[in-house]
Amino acid sequence: MPADRNALVAEIRGFNRFYTRLIGLLDLTLTHSAYTLGEARLLFELGSRSRAAANSGGEAGFLARAFHLDLGPAASEIAAELRLDPAYVTRVLRRFAAAGLTEIRTDPADRRRRILSLTARGSAELARLQAATDRDLARLTASLADDAAAELSDALKRVMRLLDGGEK
Repeated sequence: MPADRNALVAEIRGFNRFYTRLIGLLDLTLTHSAYTLGEARLLFELGSRSRAAANSGGEAGFLARAFHLDLGPAASEIAAELRLDPAYVTRVLRRFAAAGLTEIRTDPADRRRRILSLTARGSAELARLQAATDRDLARLTASLADDAAAELSDALKRVMRLLDGGEK
């Protein structure tokens, strides 16, 4: 790796340390809740994926809306996308189910597949977590002038685009 790439790696690591300290990601729980970052992320993924399925077009989306079905993802899909250990995801999902936050059903089309969804209690818990995170981030950026806020927004979009392979 060329020296300038080593400097880039060091800068990214420095930014990661700065940001995780700034928003408290090293705290045991996220936004003073009962959930770790990984657990909160699993709740978010369950909530956003089942909404996305119901809002999608086509027959599946129509049936989900018409019959108020929750077409959630499989645990393996979430584990793969988040690059989490499937055993860890399974343990967390079992805790969520025991706490009444999620339910696990057998996919009628493939009895080997399990479909996950948030219960009403899980949706309410997710809404509380999201509201707390929104408040924290609003406080973090409250002192920024409009032009600085726009600059930050542009920079965040650019970083995601660059690291996602959108610009080489």
